[in-house]
Amino acid sequence: MLYLGEGSCQYRRRLQEVAMSDVAVNLLWLRPGKVGGSEDYAIELLRAISESPQSPSIEAVASMATMAAHPFLADSFKIEYQNSRFGRAGRIRLENSFFAQSKKYQLVHHLGGTHPQSKGCRSLVSIYDLQYLQYPEYFSLVKRRYLESAIPRTLATADAICVMSEFVANAIEQHFGYPRTRCYVIPPAIKATHPRSAYQPREKEFVLYPAVTWPHKSHQFLFELIEQVDDLDLILTGARGSAHNEVLKAADDSPASNRIFHLGRVSSDQLDSLYRRALCTVFPSQYEGFGLPVLEAMSRNCPVIAGNGGALTETVGSGGRTLPLELDLWVRALEDMREPENRRTWVELGHERASQFSPNRAAKAQITAYSDLLERG
Repeated sequence: MLYLGEGSCQYRRRLQEVAMSDVAVNLLWLRPGKVGGSEDYAIELLRAISESPQSPSIEAVASMATMAAHPFLADSFKIEYQNSRFGRAGRIRLENSFFAQSKKYQLVHHLGGTHPQSKGCRSLVSIYDLQYLQYPEYFSLVKRRYLESAIPRTLATADAICVMSEFVANAIEQHFGYPRTRCYVIPPAIKATHPRSAYQPREKEFVLYPAVTWPHKSHQFLFELIEQVDDLDLILTGARGSAHNEVLKAADDSPASNRIFHLGRVSSDQLDSLYRRALCTVFPSQYEGFGLPVLEAMSRNCPVIAGNGGALTETVGSGGRTLPLELDLWVRALEDMREPENRRTWVELGHERASQFSPNRAAKAQITAYSDLLERG
């Protein structure tokens, strides 16, 4: 992994070379509102690159739905529109056929986690996690078999990979023997903000969990937690995942069902408001390749209590609490958070942590990866 000093002559020379090169970004995998944190990561990374004065010439290969959901892309990059009418299988076929036939790119960055067939250009693939290896029971047989084939093939055929965390980089090296010299850690682009007003709790305090209803997100752990904490609501946001029906049934069956609210997917403005009004964000996920929502919360002065699975301990750092999924520990952590002075301390620590993941840092790291691959010719 290589990070170049932004003031060095070598760094400036590399950026000038990238600016004359053609980089394609594959967004055909992206289904707006349905792929969780990988969408937020990819889109905010591209936004950061577009705002960098050293941004290379980029062409985004994307569907009309993606462009409608993220119109800034058309203002920032050249666009190659490609659409599939046949669901996920059709999208995979389209990716393979388009990039196998196209010869106009020097480098293609595949942000969807796998490497489609491609010819005549270098390739870079962003891999978000190896959850299918640690929790295979959370994947359908078809999805698991696909990943068991696609991930090793990606590592064998891509020129290099990008990951969000040291945790994922280490897991890929340990499980597949993948050389770290071909692995770039690209942090997310988090724009730290300042509260519009001081924290003013509602008449009834609430904690927030922004997560798709996937099995590893441990929603039911929070239902048990809320049952043990009086006068505290739980607000859930996020799209439908494979465990959605089970999560809703468990919420309905909970003795605290009148204090559990699932809002579904909300707008960015609505989520921003929830972060700013919540007592804290709770994030009991069993596994994360990074855990982007915890940094989003910290950047909005919403303190965090998270699980310690996957990369969460690395991501949260000293900016929040990370705990094993043991109810008594979480009950005490919530009680601590309800003390105003303690909460203020966690707000300050969290905001400081989030500020370390600036858009500028993310853009520079990704442009360095592009430059390295293009220099190999």
